[in-house]
Amino acid sequence: MEERRWAERAARFGHVAQGVSFGLVAWLAIKVALHEGGRTTDRAGALRTISHHPVGRIIVIALAVGFGAYALWRLFEVFMGETIERGKKRGIGKRLASLGKAAIYAALCYAAVRALTGSGGGNEQKKATAGILGWPAGRYIVYAIAGVIAAAALWNLYRGATGRFRKQLKTGEMSPRELKWTTRVGVVGLLSRAVVFGLIAAFFFKAAHEYSAGEANGLDGALRKLAQQTYGSVLLGVVAAGLAAFGVFCLIQARYREVCRGPLRREAGTPRASPPRRASPSARSDAS
Repeated sequence: MEERRWAERAARFGHVAQGVSFGLVAWLAIKVALHEGGRTTDRAGALRTISHHPVGRIIVIALAVGFGAYALWRLFEVFMGETIERGKKRGIGKRLASLGKAAIYAALCYAAVRALTGSGGGNEQKKATAGILGWPAGRYIVYAIAGVIAAAALWNLYRGATGRFRKQLKTGEMSPRELKWTTRVGVVGLLSRAVVFGLIAAFFFKAAHEYSAGEANGLDGALRKLAQQTYGSVLLGVVAAGLAAFGVFCLIQARYREVCRGPLRREAGTPRASPPRRASPSARSDAS
């Protein structure tokens, strides 16, 4: 089906954008860890940083398209109610997870556009949290957000520790060496992501508990917190290298992720199966 082919292309392009964006964050964090200047930032901040350079603007434009493609792929899963990888039906929980991912990458696409136009700034998490805390039962909503982020941290920890992520890859097309390094990169990247998500969840729990939006921090705050610890430069460098590994893993997924497997789509150049031919009347009479 044509919409599946477009969803596949969006998925692969989206993974490229995802990988490059994490690579940018890791690069900026490693510069801080090596005392080469700059500051830790999240992906939206990285987009603002590079958008001031001519080549950087081209990268941001490409990333905006990639983030939008990723969001559309996840929306496909929400509205079609199935994955394009296997055609498996998705329950309401997984569809809501896909909706959440679509919202995150739509927001990143919007952040990229704002970076190109020179609008927007930092502290978006604090501003949003302050608004939510002003709602009735806003504290409990922030607690719920913290719980979702903590669940994401545990899920990344589980995937990294068990190697479950390999089920989504076309490992049969990899050489033993490629599979070995893909496994290593995936494990390191997912475990590093789990650490960062765990720190972000802790920030949001603290913001809800103390009723203070100033405690809510995203990826930039988590990296900055690491840098402030004893041996902070070492800790920041290790986690940044892990995020870089996750970025590489995203690029590997862009190539090897199982997309449109099985009977969902006929491979190019593969002839369609011909229907069985009915026997002629003379053949039936001979057989009798």
